[in-house]
Amino acid sequence: MRLFTILKSFFLTWDIYASLFVVVILAFLLRDEISLGLVKEILSVSISVLAIVFSVFFAAMAILITAGDNEFVRFLEEDGSFTQITWVFRVTLLLLFLALFISIILFVIVVMFSGEDDGYTFPKWGLLLYSFLASYALLSAINSSLDAIKYAELRARFLYITKNNNKPSEDE
Repeated sequence: MRLFTILKSFFLTWDIYASLFVVVILAFLLRDEISLGLVKEILSVSISVLAIVFSVFFAAMAILITAGDNEFVRFLEEDGSFTQITWVFRVTLLLLFLALFISIILFVIVVMFSGEDDGYTFPKWGLLLYSFLASYALLSAINSSLDAIKYAELRARFLYITKNNNKPSEDE
């Protein structure tokens, strides 16, 4: 894929702007330092949600990629659709994994420090960065799911075209 296409797929999509919107809202709502108990709860929920979405998304990606036959893949590759769909799925899967991995690491760190009564808090900027990553990963999964629907529609169109092209004409 060309560099412009790659940059466009990151910066000119609704999911990145929605994630930035989440961060802006949280920036106004959160205090400068957040209690470790609240962060622990947020991370716990995030780990659960991200783990479920990651596993379902991974399975859906595997089904989607193996669903097409060679002719259908050639049909999609005529305009680069197949490469674009698989690339978006690959990036989204990596984003989900990264968000899940960072959630687990942050959760372990927070648990290590939350048992002590030294008044530890979590920095606002840290939660804002994490919120951006987690929301971007989840919203990218939605965006990729919309691509999967487009893939299914193209598959239906392909089947319709090939079925009609293989019918014997009435003149024969």
